Order: sequence, then C-alpha cells, then structure tokens
Amino acid sequence: MRINSIFLKLFLTCLITLVLSHVVLAVVFALLFQHSLASIPLTSAALNQMKQLFSIASFISLAITSLFFSYLSRRITAPLREMNRVALQIARGHFDQRVTIKTRDEVGALGETFNSMAASLAGLDQMRKDFVANVSHDLRSPLTSIHGFVRAFLDGTIPDERQRQYLTIMEAQTERMIKLVNDLLDLARIEAGQLEIRPVSFNVSELVRQVVARLEPEWGKKQVTVEVLSEEAQDIHVCADPDRIDQVIVNLLHNAVQFSPPHSSIEVLLKKEVQAVVSVRDEGPGIRQEDRESIWERFYKADRARTQQAGTGIGLSIVKHILDLHHSPIDVQSEVGKGSIFTFTLPLAPNR
Repeated sequence: MRINSIFLKLFLTCLITLVLSHVVLAVVFALLFQHSLASIPLTSAALNQMKQLFSIASFISLAITSLFFSYLSRRITAPLREMNRVALQIARGHFDQRVTIKTRDEVGALGETFNSMAASLAGLDQMRKDFVANVSHDLRSPLTSIHGFVRAFLDGTIPDERQRQYLTIMEAQTERMIKLVNDLLDLARIEAGQLEIRPVSFNVSELVRQVVARLEPEWGKKQVTVEVLSEEAQDIHVCADPDRIDQVIVNLLHNAVQFSPPHSSIEVLLKKEVQAVVSVRDEGPGIRQEDRESIWERFYKADRARTQQAGTGIGLSIVKHILDLHHSPIDVQSEVGKGSIFTFTLPLAPNR
C-alpha cells in the first residue's frame, strides 16, 4: 500500500523506530539478566509482576512518544501543507496568496523560494493582463479607423479630392497593425527559441541611412529631426544579420521618436573602434536609474514610467534578444528630463 501523505510517512518512520528500539531494549534486557535473575531469590509471582510492570512502562512510553511524534510530525509538515494550499489557490488564479514562514531551516528556505515564485507569477500575470489590454487597444484603434473610412467610402460621403488623403491614413493604420503583429510573432519565436540569425558582411552605415529615410514620415509627423553622424570618413562594414539589425535600429528609432517632444532632435552616431559602435540619442523624458534594468523585460509598458505612452512594451525586449543572439552588448545612458542614449556594438567585417 502506497502512502501519499508525508505526515504519515514521517510519523510511521518515527513510530517504527521507537518500536524497534523497545524490541532491542527487551532483547538486550533478557540477554543481560537471564543469568542474574536466576541467582536472585524471586518468586514466580514477583517475576510475572516485573514483566507486567515492564510491559506497562513500555506501553506508556510508546503512547507518550507517539503523541509527541504526532505533534512533531504535524509541526514539521505544516509549512508543506500550507504550501500545498497556497499552490492550489495560485493554480485557481489567486496570485496574492503567500506562505507564512515561521522557521529558518530548509523548509523555511523552501517557503521563501515559493513566495518569491508566487510574487514573480503575480507580476507576470499583471504584465500579461496589461499587455493584452494594450494590444487590444492598439489593434482596435486602427481597425476602428479603417472601418469608419471604409464605411464612408461605401456610403459615398468622402469627396473625390479627399479620397487619397483618407487612403493614405488607412495605409498608415495598416502598417501600424502589421508592425504590431510582426512584433508579436517575433516574441513568440523568441519564447520558443526559434529566432535564428544569419550573419553576413554588410554596410551598417548604409543600413542606418536607409532606416532613417524609411521612417521619415513617422518622425516628420512628430516634428522631430533625425541626423546620422559618423566619425569615420568611410562607411563601416560589420558581420551580422542585416535583417535583424535593421529591426534593432527600427525599434530604437521608433522608441526615440515616440518619446521625443516635438521640435526636438534625434541623433544616430556611428563610429569604429575595436568593434562598430551604433548609438541612438534622443531628447525624451529619460529613464530613472531604478528602471533601467526593467526596460529590457517583456511588457515593460506595465511599468509606471511608460503607462501613459503608446506601444506594447515589447520592442526593447526584442532588441535585447536579437543582440544577445549576436553576442553584442547594449547599454543605455539616461538622465531624467534630458533624454537617453542607447548604444550597441557589432563585430567588424573581415578586411574586404
């Protein structure tokens, strides 16, 4: 018969140990005193009375010790039962439940680890809820806009001279949704470990210029200026995946434009050291010191530093994963109220 309760296992183990100790005690008692008892002038009644007293003493000892073992086993296993109860509550979605820790032993350490895990799950659950809400809002807004324009086209309420303007707006909203869906797909591939890179030699200076030109409608609409500055007389060539590095630069520039105030400037700096160094500087609100480690986490939009901003909070997480796959570090320097500088490096291409 399999015993599934750790309390019963512990109690039975202690009880069996106690019974075996009494058996050993009785055997040793019999062996040591079997010759001595023969020389002691005891009657048969007295001998029987001694046996009865020994049996009663053993029974009382077993009863008292069993009660003590029962109490001790319950006390030892109480944190485990509490963890089991809390785990069931967490499984039902109550992530605010915690284990009460009263000891500092291994079980107490397990309880602290369990509480830490519960806190992480609660934070992740809240971030997922905020993420779903943000994604739903970011998808609903362009869909509502496109739906309204389509209905207006079907009803014939839009004059011919303004149709191109509204079609341009619909195109921009469609591109916004495509970018969001692509980010979600990339995030899914990252979580599944399926995001791969294919490094080749390419001109990173030209790539930066192309990205800046491609995003001109976005930063032009925000009324900011974007400059590409290079300390090198010639273009810089690196060895990396150009499509993924394109995605990194797009996300960094998109964030810079998004958080920069109107009529401010954004700079993309290129320089050649031991490796190629790419920096994106903005004049946005900046990032507090205590928040800088969190910006690379998924769904960072849940953080209070960005709750009022647009976006889903997964762009920088994708940037960090892509650069990690390239074994390339990325650093952020920021001062509240004065902007931020994101800097990453890439290995130089072999001499061409």
